[in-house]
Amino acid sequence: MYSMMRMEPDSFRSLVAHFIDTGLLRDSKHIDVEKKLVIFLHIIAHNMRNKAINTLFQHSAATTSKVFHKCLDAMIKFSKEMIVHTNFGEPPRLIRHHKKLREGVFRGVVGALDGTLIPASILVKDQTPYRGRGGGICFQNVMAICDFDMYFTYVVTGWEGVAHDSRVLIKTLNKPVHNFPMPPTHGNGHYLFVDVYHSLYVSSC
Repeated sequence: MYSMMRMEPDSFRSLVAHFIDTGLLRDSKHIDVEKKLVIFLHIIAHNMRNKAINTLFQHSAATTSKVFHKCLDAMIKFSKEMIVHTNFGEPPRLIRHHKKLREGVFRGVVGALDGTLIPASILVKDQTPYRGRGGGICFQNVMAICDFDMYFTYVVTGWEGVAHDSRVLIKTLNKPVHNFPMPPTHGNGHYLFVDVYHSLYVSSC
């Protein structure tokens, strides 16, 4: 199962149960929730093409496409439950339990922010800003914050692959709709670890 969906069996069963209990997905006439999630996870885990999935699961292209988009919509709603802002009220567990970290250079740190490039399927007419002048694979620039328990606490997706990390950050900070979790500066102060490209922007503000 792991090689097919990149999930452990127990995690997958919990995911299926949650989607059923919350109504994020429902059984259809011929495909139950479990199979819908198997199809969806297999596609995103291996970048499978529609034709290959149709052959593997013996469904029409229209059915596969419908299942994928239903699951995608459900996952977007699910992400709002799972990706929650950092709790600034107390230090991360790892730092809280180690005195040298708690009182040293890690004092006040709440997580790390960085950008990463993730392959994306883009319409031909829109591909240039996602792959640059060199051609090749299209990417989107994704900015994320991760805490010391290895949980994502904030994610911004959809930026073109050629977009600079500092541009993604400044646009995110300037748009209230993105609801960026700005660390409070009162009291002892809190901060995020960033690389040099993000720190250059922050230091210029």
